[in-house]
This record gives sequence, C-alpha cells and structure tokens, in this order.
Amino acid sequence: MEAEVARRVNEYRVGHRLRALRYDTSLAAVAREHSEAMARGRTPLGHDGFTKRAKAVEAFMDFKEIAENVAMNNYARPRTVPVAMSGWLRSPHHRENIEGSFDVTGVGIARSRDGTFYYTQLFVARRR
Repeated sequence: MEAEVARRVNEYRVGHRLRALRYDTSLAAVAREHSEAMARGRTPLGHDGFTKRAKAVEAFMDFKEIAENVAMNNYARPRTVPVAMSGWLRSPHHRENIEGSFDVTGVGIARSRDGTFYYTQLFVARRR
C-alpha cells in the first residue's frame, strides 16, 4: 500500500508536468514510525513531533525543505489508498505538498486494532 501511494502521487505529478519523486526507504521508515504511533494511540492524528521527524531525516539526508501529509480512514484495503489520495488532493495544503518542489518521498502506513489505516507521507527537497 505504501508503494501504491508513492505510485499514485508520482502519476499525479507527472500528469501535471512535475518530475516524479524518488522513493527512499529510510525516509519511509521515519514516516512509518509516525503512522504506527498514531495507530497505537501514542500520538494524535496530525503533525505532532514533526520537528523530531525532520531531525531524524537530517541524520541521513541533507535537505533544504521537508513537508508531511497525514491521513486516516477505515475503508477496506482495496479502497483505503484511493480515499486517502482523493482527500489529500481535495485539500489545498496537502495538494501543495504533493505538487511541491520536492525530489524524494517516503510513505509509512500502519493499521490500528480497530482496522483504521494511518498514513504519513514525507516530502524532501535535498540540497544539491
């Protein structure tokens, strides 16, 4: 499902004449940790701890900008990714991140005990 989010974001970007984002598994691990914390109820849905995640990324990737999208839904597995994506694309701020001047992404998804999916997607613009 994480790869499907990245694929759909890249399809959207390319369809809007933006370059595709490179997928980074270390970045995805940072995103997944946040999704797992939300799914376990250790942190509320949202961006709490974003500065900590940015510092974690900074440890392995030199960047000039970082952004994040989060989402949650309890749709069945075949529908959860399309629903999350459509929600992000309908939201001006989330869409701005998807369309931003980034070159790397990572996606983390976790599922809570009640079946709710929690999404975190990180976007990074590396220093050249």
